[in-house]
Formats: sequence, structure tokens, C-alpha cells
Amino acid sequence: MKKIFTFHGEDSKCGSAWLARRTAEMIAEKRRDLKVLLVHASHSDSAAAGMTDTSMESIRPYMAAGKALPRGLAERAGCRGDLSVISGAGPSDRTGIFPPDQTESFLRRAAAEYDLVICDSGSELARGLSLGALFASDSIYSVFSESEESFSRFEWLRPLYEKLGLKINGYVLDRFPKDGVYTERIVSELLGVGKDRVFMIPRAAARPDLERIADDILKDAFGTALS
Repeated sequence: MKKIFTFHGEDSKCGSAWLARRTAEMIAEKRRDLKVLLVHASHSDSAAAGMTDTSMESIRPYMAAGKALPRGLAERAGCRGDLSVISGAGPSDRTGIFPPDQTESFLRRAAAEYDLVICDSGSELARGLSLGALFASDSIYSVFSESEESFSRFEWLRPLYEKLGLKINGYVLDRFPKDGVYTERIVSELLGVGKDRVFMIPRAAARPDLERIADDILKDAFGTALS
């Protein structure tokens, strides 16, 4: 059963944190029978501003000790649906205080406590939080910005993704104009994947396009759609 789904940026400006948050909120709002956890396994927490006082930095002692989080620590008050949130860690992982195996182990433990875990892994593979989230993931959505650099970086890293056994299931084009150069057909041909694996988000709050991603996750996890 697939339970951990991660949005990973192919550059630093592609909006993976925002997409993870909006997708988690949408699923929690529409499927109130599900207990959902949103984890910003990265070093930027702007997407979680005002949502929680719990961060990856604040729970680091529990991660290092291999312990479960105290009940209610990550809960978000007043949320529509059952959504808990952990924000990012801040710029502190250069020294390796978040080893990938600790992050991976923590997320797998969390998956046993929640119906669904949605992660934002940022865009830096060299950091333990991001790499651990990717290792723990049952399915990964690569997020591209409207830039050739996104695609060039992905192609450069693709052999590494394959060597690491990372399970990339979807390719999200964030804030791309629908009438722009990169269409779903062109991207599917460029990446060598089916058009059904390409998701285009023309605006940050484009609900129908976000619903398509949320539907894809729910079908993958439970065999049922959003509505």
C-alpha cells in the first residue's frame, strides 16, 4: 500500500513546497475520513507559515532517538479535515545533523500513524532531509519551473535517480502557461513518459489542475478518487 508521496523540485524556484501544501489541504478537506500528515522535509518553511509551531528542527531529538512523536504535537488547529503539519528545518543541515536514514525512518514510522503522508523534499539532493524523504517515498512527483534549467538539471540527475531507485511517478509543470512552449505533449515526448503522467499547473491556485494531482495520489494509495 502506497502511503508516502513526495514533491521534489528540479530547481529552487519551482514551487514544490506550495504544491505539497495545497495538495495535502485539498485531500484533507475533501476526504475527512483520512488522517493526513504534511511534512516539509526541506530547509524552507515559508509554505507552512502560520500553520504549525512544529518544525523538523524541533522534532530532531525524536528522530535521532527513533521515537514516535507525542500525540498532538504536529496537529494544526482549525484545519478543514484531519491535517497535521511539520514545517521545514531552516538552513542548518550543512553539517549533516539530519542523516538521510533518520529522516527515512521517521517518515516510515509516521506512515504507520497516518493514512497519508505528503512531503516537500525541496530541491537539494545533497541534504539529508531531502534525500531521506525521497528514499522513504512510495511515489515521487518531480516539479519543474518554466525554465530550460529545470529540464537540463533533471536530465543530468536522471541517471542518479535511477541508480538510487527513486520512484518518480509524475512530472508537474508549475505555473506554466497552457499556451506556452512546453505543452503536456511536448513534455511527455521530451521526458519519454505518458501524457497521463504530466500535470500542468498554470496558476498556483488552479483548483482543477490540483485536483488532478490529488486524484492521482488517492487512486494510487486507495484506488479511489477525490470526490
